[in-house]
Amino acid sequence: MKISRRKAVGLIGAASMLSSVSALAQSQGSASSAVTGTFDSSEIYDQIGFELVMNINVICSEPESMGPEVNAADGIRDVVWPIVGGRFSGPGISGRVLPGGGDFPVTRPDGGVIIDALYRLQTDDGYQIIIHNKGLGYAAGNGVIEGIYRLTPVFNVSGDKYSWLRESTFVATLTFPTPEKHKIPMESGQNDRLIQVFRLT
Repeated sequence: MKISRRKAVGLIGAASMLSSVSALAQSQGSASSAVTGTFDSSEIYDQIGFELVMNINVICSEPESMGPEVNAADGIRDVVWPIVGGRFSGPGISGRVLPGGGDFPVTRPDGGVIIDALYRLQTDDGYQIIIHNKGLGYAAGNGVIEGIYRLTPVFNVSGDKYSWLRESTFVATLTFPTPEKHKIPMESGQNDRLIQVFRLT
């Protein structure tokens, strides 16, 4: 059977179109497979590490009431914990916690607890460091009375000596009350907590 040149060109065009459609379908299938494929937790291309850089022993006075009403725009704000002192230390850095800051916790409508502390540190060589330490409190379990806290402190300090504080990313834990081996002298009516600060590497 003879096929005219016009029909031959048409058949070639149709075959080419079908081939293109098939290739497109295969590529989309491969992409879909990649998106919906099994998650592999070993595929970490930039592993995050961390190092303990600072222990902060924060001393607070008894909590103070925020007023006759506790409902705020972001949840329940019933007390503030005034920060009255403390000490901190780490490799190449040490000093005291300056009085005057505070922890301003809020309980969200869903029951989550937000830790929001703002205060200052002063190094033994005279630098003042602002720390804003914010994070979440989680319900305790397995017989633990106090909750678990995971924080993300941000530091600000002038000069070059401690510039690593403002140039790094940190996470922290809060242990309340402070373990015995880390306790420092306190006055009657005061309470303490241990903040352990880790720098991500």
